[in-house]
Amino acid sequence: MNKHLLPREHGAYAELGFPLLSGLVLASPGLAAWLFVAAAILLFLANEPLVVLLGVRGKRAREEHAVAARRGLAALGGLGAVAGLAGLWLAPEDARWLALVPAAFAAGLVPVVLAKNLKTLPGEVIAGAAFSAMHLPVAAAGGATGVALWGPPVLWFAVTVCATLAVHAIKSRVTGANPWVVPAASWSARLTLLAALAAWVWVPGWRTVALAACLPLAGVVVVNRLALSPRKLKQVGWAVVAANAVAVSVLAAGH
Repeated sequence: MNKHLLPREHGAYAELGFPLLSGLVLASPGLAAWLFVAAAILLFLANEPLVVLLGVRGKRAREEHAVAARRGLAALGGLGAVAGLAGLWLAPEDARWLALVPAAFAAGLVPVVLAKNLKTLPGEVIAGAAFSAMHLPVAAAGGATGVALWGPPVLWFAVTVCATLAVHAIKSRVTGANPWVVPAASWSARLTLLAALAAWVWVPGWRTVALAACLPLAGVVVVNRLALSPRKLKQVGWAVVAANAVAVSVLAAGH
């Protein structure tokens, strides 16, 4: 595939990958679950050709890569749709209904994409919700119930929102745009970490999920405290990915 037609929002790879992974490791995935995973990945990859064709990446990119973008969108979008429909056909009824949750959030991204606001805070939060919710149909198709079904999407969404606010706060300290983001990032991470710690202490059924959330949330708290330069954004991203990998390990170990 043309490297210019791969998604540029590198954090989005992790935001989608970890919910899919938790959906697989916390259940007994069959063909339906794997088809949901394939559909999510294919449709995620189809997003970049779409935004290129819409001119989100600029007029020059659309002119230079229009033909490849149309082919990529047709192939990836078509295969993704087929995989998703096959997954719905094979999945149990509850997984079919739960597949509507990420689909609804994805539909909410349509006006964001058309308005070319992919990198705005609202756009990134909606995308994070869609990615986090992909745990639901994958896990449900594999037979997960209870906290194993509902806990991880809450974890991933909380971490995504806090990390996204932290990144915007890093940028805002330099640009001066949206100064409210700096205190919002700091307090949201702290309060969410306190909520996870409270759940770990007082809600026995959610202790594994709460413990898994603590490390990435603590990392975001530290990032906010350090007030890092935008030049450190790549290192921040990799640190969050590493913390999320540990979170998946905790979820798997406690399952």
